[in-house]
Amino acid sequence: MSDNPYQKPNAFDGKTMLAVVLSVAVIAASFAIQTYFFPPKREPLPAEPTTQQAPAETPGTSFTAAPTIAAGPRAAEVPATVDALEASIEKPSVKTTHELNTDVFTARFTNEGGELVSLKLRKHSDKGGFVDIMLPDEGGTRGFAIAFGDAEAPPYRELMNFKRIDDRTVEFHRAMLVPTPGKAVPSMVTLRKRYTFMSDEYMFRLEIVLENAANEVVPFNKNGMAYTLSFGPGIGPSYDDVSARSDFRKFINLENGKPKEFKPKGGRETIGRRVSWTSIVGKYFELIAIPDATPYAIGFESAMVNQRATKNVLYFTRPVIKAGRQTDSFLFYAGPRTSAELARYDDARKNGFGRSADKLEESLLGGSPLGWLEQILKVALKFFYGIIPNYGVAIILVTLLVKVLTFPLTHKGSEASARMQELQPKMQELQAKYKSNPQKLNAEMAAFYQKEGYNPLAGCLPLLIQFPLFIAMYSLFNTHFDLRGAMFIPGWIPDLSQPESVFNFPMISLVIWKVSAIRLLPMMYLGSQLLYGMFTQTPQTGQNASQMKFMMYGMPLMFFFILYDVPSGLLVYWIASNVLTIGQQVLITDIMKKRKAAKQAVAAADISDAARFVGSKKSKKK
Repeated sequence: MSDNPYQKPNAFDGKTMLAVVLSVAVIAASFAIQTYFFPPKREPLPAEPTTQQAPAETPGTSFTAAPTIAAGPRAAEVPATVDALEASIEKPSVKTTHELNTDVFTARFTNEGGELVSLKLRKHSDKGGFVDIMLPDEGGTRGFAIAFGDAEAPPYRELMNFKRIDDRTVEFHRAMLVPTPGKAVPSMVTLRKRYTFMSDEYMFRLEIVLENAANEVVPFNKNGMAYTLSFGPGIGPSYDDVSARSDFRKFINLENGKPKEFKPKGGRETIGRRVSWTSIVGKYFELIAIPDATPYAIGFESAMVNQRATKNVLYFTRPVIKAGRQTDSFLFYAGPRTSAELARYDDARKNGFGRSADKLEESLLGGSPLGWLEQILKVALKFFYGIIPNYGVAIILVTLLVKVLTFPLTHKGSEASARMQELQPKMQELQAKYKSNPQKLNAEMAAFYQKEGYNPLAGCLPLLIQFPLFIAMYSLFNTHFDLRGAMFIPGWIPDLSQPESVFNFPMISLVIWKVSAIRLLPMMYLGSQLLYGMFTQTPQTGQNASQMKFMMYGMPLMFFFILYDVPSGLLVYWIASNVLTIGQQVLITDIMKKRKAAKQAVAAADISDAARFVGSKKSKKK
């Protein structure tokens, strides 16, 4: 080494070179020994991979199936990745059901797809139990099923994990592997179905959450559609062919602020226009669906057998999702068709969801111009029910009240009919005299009416005024919710909203009429209607006589068949109305006879006075 302190040392002197050579020799020798004494095990060469496209979403395709493997040097490593993803998915192995109770609902769910299988209304009874707003599963359609694609896709019914978030909210969730075009490894997407209820409301929320674990767009896309949410096969309670006349099922939409009944063409139809809500309505209960602002395509499916709805299904098909996480929210009202419950969702202070101006009352289709009159009659019906808690008696008392209030009009009409009967002979003479000259006949009849001081409309006006009352009362007794299950006479009329019977038998088809029971109320109606005609119709002669006979005998017989299976409350009203009208007519006839007798007595007295006056004058002359 040089004594010069600034001279750089030689990095590769002889000692360093020797150390490097010895190290290389040792490493080479160790590799040779390891290879010779411990040779590695040879793995079989993998088969040559083939290039495939991602399988299309077809019926029966499972989203947990093995994904497509693309060709490449790392293809042999992909199955291990898929197995690891599949193994990481939390999933139950046993089918279970779960129940949630509120003040108004008993909801039962299955973890098979996280669907609602029963929704019983705890405040409304039906056939010994509670009304179930959901019909039993028929043909695979259940409450709030999810199908990935359009309505034709099979429902997703893998077993899902259950979580009770609180006493009002339950959630079902499940991760799934979804084949994704352009990717060798499938995407892991989590589906969540979250149901939220309120303690005392018939409205609940359903949230559909889809989330891609890779923070990429949720890869559900079948012809531009992500998924379809469906409700079916219809709403309860169930009813048979006999009671079809006393119940119904139909679709009603609220579009542009106005309700409109919708009848799907060909039994199934999809619309793409925006609706505020859509509904399946019955006579007493309904399900109303309020979607969020997503532009869903809404589908309707219905089927009828013997004029009875056997299927009413709603579909909401969502367009493709353009985000890695999407939450869609639906509100559903499932309960009674009453203004008291429906009106709550027009005032945010009266419901737990903060809803306002939903106009759910429009589902009642209460746009009738006689709605105000029906409301007045409903108040009267409830008033009498409060005095005597029997709706059959209340119906009779309301009918009596109406007859009392309209008595002056009825009296006037009866007097006009009696006056018409007196003038009938002279009118027939004019008709015979000018039968070939209609214009002259009309002129002579007008002059005759004026001379006699008679208005031919006087007898018709009271009937025209009472007609709106009849329509309003018919509508009230046919649809009033409180009449459902209301008993009138135990053992005979247990439910005023259903037809009564004294003997039931298998349905017999008589060509134009089907009968399955012997009913007394229709027979009582027929008898009362015939008596009504006898007491109220004015005798006619000539051509009018045959028409009057048809009105007196033919019309009641026709209505006997038409009204045979209607709700018994309607017939109680009609029979009571006929009986009261007959009694009213007897009273009016008696009053008119007394008035006529009094007039005749006065006229006789006048004649007698005149005769005495003439006689006295003659005697004075003598």
